[in-house]
Amino acid sequence: MALRLTRLMALLLCALLTAAVLPSAPISRAAQPEPVLPAVQSIETGSNWTGAYFPNRNLQGTPAFVRIDPAIVFNWGQNSPGPSIGVRDWSARWDGIQFLNAGTYRLTVRADDGVRVYVNGILVIDEWREQAPTTFTRDIQVTAGVHAFRVEYFQALGDASISFSWQFIPTQSTAWLAQYFNNPFLSGAPVLTRLEPRIEHFWGLGSPDPFVVPVERFSARYTATLPFQAGTYRFVLAGDDGIRLFINDLLVIDQWKRQSLTAYSIDVALAAGLHTIRVEYYEETEQAAVRLTINPAIGSPFGAQSDFWYGEYFANPNLSGTPTFVRNDGFSGINFNWNASSPRPGFPRDYFSVRWTRRICTPGRPTRFFIYMDDGVRFYIDNTLIIDAWSGQPDTVHQRFVDLTAGCHDLRLEYQQQTLQSFIVLTWDPPDAQNPALPIPNVVPGSGGRTVGANVVGIVVNANLLNVRAADSPTATILEQIRGGSLVTVLARNSAATWLRIRTPSGVIGWVNANFIQTNLPDIRSLPVDGTVGSAPQPTGVRGQLTSGLRLREGPGFTFRQLTIIEWGEIVDLVGRSSDGQWYEVIYRGQRGWIYALYVRIIQGNPFSLPITG
Repeated sequence: MALRLTRLMALLLCALLTAAVLPSAPISRAAQPEPVLPAVQSIETGSNWTGAYFPNRNLQGTPAFVRIDPAIVFNWGQNSPGPSIGVRDWSARWDGIQFLNAGTYRLTVRADDGVRVYVNGILVIDEWREQAPTTFTRDIQVTAGVHAFRVEYFQALGDASISFSWQFIPTQSTAWLAQYFNNPFLSGAPVLTRLEPRIEHFWGLGSPDPFVVPVERFSARYTATLPFQAGTYRFVLAGDDGIRLFINDLLVIDQWKRQSLTAYSIDVALAAGLHTIRVEYYEETEQAAVRLTINPAIGSPFGAQSDFWYGEYFANPNLSGTPTFVRNDGFSGINFNWNASSPRPGFPRDYFSVRWTRRICTPGRPTRFFIYMDDGVRFYIDNTLIIDAWSGQPDTVHQRFVDLTAGCHDLRLEYQQQTLQSFIVLTWDPPDAQNPALPIPNVVPGSGGRTVGANVVGIVVNANLLNVRAADSPTATILEQIRGGSLVTVLARNSAATWLRIRTPSGVIGWVNANFIQTNLPDIRSLPVDGTVGSAPQPTGVRGQLTSGLRLREGPGFTFRQLTIIEWGEIVDLVGRSSDGQWYEVIYRGQRGWIYALYVRIIQGNPFSLPITG
């Protein structure tokens, strides 16, 4: 597999994030996420209403007085609203010019007694009658811009009250509504309005539209209502010059100043549903750029530029919700063995998960990544899934060959612990000065996590395919071939230290030439000597029960001579398998032979761990 980043993508990414680590730039909330922002829009009452008050119920004649009211929210009871007005039989009219973004709005008015509401001269609510306090609503759709509102009211007898407001009703946007202004203040009417698929602009010395938008001292507003699943999200906003970010009208990033291209980051927990995102931008002089990215909050809040492992620990096996704790897990590879403990006191021993992220930089070369774990694992490079074994496999080694390009790459390792054994190792070769950790030295692949004190781990080197033989001889039977870079468990050596007895990742035990194995020992002569090799089968722990009477044959095929018949229901020890998986080599009452695999039910062990012996 080859991961190729184009030069353009790399340049854009570097240009955007170069300044993100400046002392004043990033705003991080990874360990302490923002409070959940529910998908509830704020209620608006407007401002600067011109209120005219009349001493009659029909808005007739000259008003008794005119004033500016900050909002139409009144509860006079049985009192007068102002001079020259009684406590009954009077009326009022409020006019206001209000800016609204494009979308659907719900108008709400509650009055005692009569009320009428106009929008741009159109009567939208007409309840002009005596009544107890009653609430009326009406949904309207408007374009972006300023709109004329008029609210009319009359008071008859008893208490007097009225309140008027509106609420934006979120509907999922298909694109960003972009509005451009020919000034840096977002003032007046936009000179250009259009839909854009994303906020990702690098105009340089240019303009969003040279016919209507100047190349300097302009501003823009981008608005979209987007669906989110419940979770914590990382918003990264970059700009040259000023930028602001609003989520549900709450200002969360405020960098409204002249500056070179700088990125700012914030993690925000969002409830499930629609949320309205608004970005405001202004350009002063010279370069012009603005960009917004929204992604799940994964990894260090300082961005993927971190060269240490940023660990996020979840008290559940699904990486869901907010991490219970986060920490720096070092600059080397990942090498944890929690068989007798847990990642932290008070943290669960079972059913937890961890996500690690970091960046490595390489001159560009083929690299083999090794993962050794129990239970589930996923491994990503630059957001590309390289290894996917999330199903929960005990004591397994995974490896992938990746042709890394020159430059920096983002690594993400996700681990899931169920029960029993708990360990995870990530290493790679060549290390490129990243100092990846050695694998856990005392855990044997294929052993169910059992430790074997003196066993060491080796890596296959100097060979694309290495023959694993039944004896320490180049003429012995080939049991299996393993690829270069494979992790193996080294069990012993022959007396001359020219051959090593190993266990392969699939569980086969055999002999390999010592020149092709690199171990973590200073001298392989410290290994125990084992010269008593031959064709005697090694114990496998795999057992099967026959679902039919079968012939025990000398070899894996129907043409081999029959040795005996094994009756239905008998239990046999499995010591090998054929390369096509059709036959099992078994031991039955001290006799060794082959039976047809189709009629064997496995009652113990994993048949795929059996060595290929025929």
